[in-house]
Amino acid sequence: MVNVETSAYKTWQQVLFWIGWLSLLIPGYFISYGFTLVGSLVLSGYNETVDLVLVLIMGTALIELLLIGIYTLTRYWFQKSKFGRLVLWLVLGAAGIPLAALLGCVYAYAKLALYQ
Repeated sequence: MVNVETSAYKTWQQVLFWIGWLSLLIPGYFISYGFTLVGSLVLSGYNETVDLVLVLIMGTALIELLLIGIYTLTRYWFQKSKFGRLVLWLVLGAAGIPLAALLGCVYAYAKLALYQ
């Protein structure tokens, strides 16, 4: 018997997935820009506590974005996940992680730099 492989996702789901997956590049760009900007200060010897904390927050956000991108791509490629779950992961990566990183950076800056 011949097993014919067909795509489990519909065409509109495939298009929506790739638009969502490519949208991870937008917050990734801005977070990596902030990471390199503050990281260059840290590497040049400007070792304030707030700078180290900001680099750690943005570096963690970049790693999380990378992991979400890899996870959703492999789950989509091997069709091992429902489409709704993939979309939730992509929304978390495109909106949740940058929002959490932004709030963490603002809180750390306000706590460490403004009230010393």
